[in-house]
Amino acid sequence: MDNGSPPDATPHGSIPYDHLEKLKQTKVLLSEKLIRYDWSQTADRVFLTLYKKGLRESDCLHYVEERRLSVMITMEADEMYLLEKRLFSKIIPHRTAVCVTPMKVEVTLEKLQPGVEWPQLEKLAECEEDKVNGLAKGRENLLNPFSGKSTHEWDKLTKSIKEDEEEGSIDTFFRKIYNEGDDDTKRAMIKSFQTSRGTVLSTNWKDVQHKNYEQDKPLPDEKETV
Repeated sequence: MDNGSPPDATPHGSIPYDHLEKLKQTKVLLSEKLIRYDWSQTADRVFLTLYKKGLRESDCLHYVEERRLSVMITMEADEMYLLEKRLFSKIIPHRTAVCVTPMKVEVTLEKLQPGVEWPQLEKLAECEEDKVNGLAKGRENLLNPFSGKSTHEWDKLTKSIKEDEEEGSIDTFFRKIYNEGDDDTKRAMIKSFQTSRGTVLSTNWKDVQHKNYEQDKPLPDEKETV
């Protein structure tokens, strides 16, 4: 790429777009929850890892645009796993690399704007609203719901959880925490839940950021508490 020239934004992939759309229409698409995945980043790259053993390179297809990533994995003759994400920020499509190993699939994306930290992999609708309505500053004042709590506040929180459990709405309670939390809270909840396969839910990003739940997985008769 020449200095001063705009980066090539041409979509890139192992298959053409029309082939991707045809597969979506003719195959049974499996939920993205079927395969565990996580992501990380450096100053100039984003790394997405899907944990699926025994795949061949021909089993994994991808199509990448500036703000969208599609990964398809052949599971059976008529079934395909589909992971599609509207990316948090723009990438350079043709510099995408996909590596299939015996244990996992690794996707490397190059950021269009090096040095910009992505708070999450996917661009969420509420982020768009914050940008349009100028609410980003107000969001900075939102407290992490699980930090800096006094004993009285913890008692209130515990009571609220019990009430939600009795009403069968504990999912609603945690969804409320996620929606009202700051970006670090959301990142912590997503990473801890995904990388622990649903056994850990933490709101403390400083604790979750460098933690490997898969490696530190407790013994069967142990329970991990965050």
